[in-house]
Amino acid sequence: MVVSKGRGYVYGIEYHIVFCTKYRKKILTDSVKDSLFQIIILLSQEMDFKIIEINTDLDHIHLLISCKPQHYIPTIVKRLKGTSARLLFKLYPELKKELSKKDIDNEKYASLVSKLFIIDFYTLSNKSNINDVGSVQFVYSSFRTDFVDLARAGIYKQVKSNLDNDRSQDLPEVKSVTIDSIEEIVPSTELKSDDFKNVTEANAYQVKVSWTYTKKNNFQTSATMLIVKDGDKLSVAKLD
Repeated sequence: MVVSKGRGYVYGIEYHIVFCTKYRKKILTDSVKDSLFQIIILLSQEMDFKIIEINTDLDHIHLLISCKPQHYIPTIVKRLKGTSARLLFKLYPELKKELSKKDIDNEKYASLVSKLFIIDFYTLSNKSNINDVGSVQFVYSSFRTDFVDLARAGIYKQVKSNLDNDRSQDLPEVKSVTIDSIEEIVPSTELKSDDFKNVTEANAYQVKVSWTYTKKNNFQTSATMLIVKDGDKLSVAKLD
């Protein structure tokens, strides 16, 4: 159990939540599941609770969460069941059509991953401390440890602790993200890594992206990303 400190008290509250698809239809295939995971993780950060474990079968999803005494669990469940889908389809309406197809459009999938990565990584206002690094779930699996270390030494170094919810620090929040260009490439031409030295097929995407914040600041506003195949999903392998 995760034990946390409040102002003058210590608590450990965990819930195991399970909900099913409509009519128990078996629609949570690999691509749909990955997108659902990403949105639920973003919602958990917005509502300020922690996901300890998350998994799915084809017709249901279950997760173990840790939350604060101030949280009202019916509200969390309602938002996870309803807002997660509506938020995804509102921000990226093209995904709803793509997810209904048997074959996913990987270029649009790469665009989605890029947008979600930027939103979660560069929004610092909802992060609890220097260790609460965003977008780790979108990073290529074998690069995640190095990614977290670099984030802590870089942009996340300035994030002060907010465990008692009394932080007065003004931190950035991403407002909108634009895909400026996307190009399919061979990952071995961009990455100097043993993971890709034998890759010869064009199964990666170079994505140029720009974004704005809710308030004017001096933080980064554009980047070039490399999105590669990572098992049965697409992940971020490089960020410049």
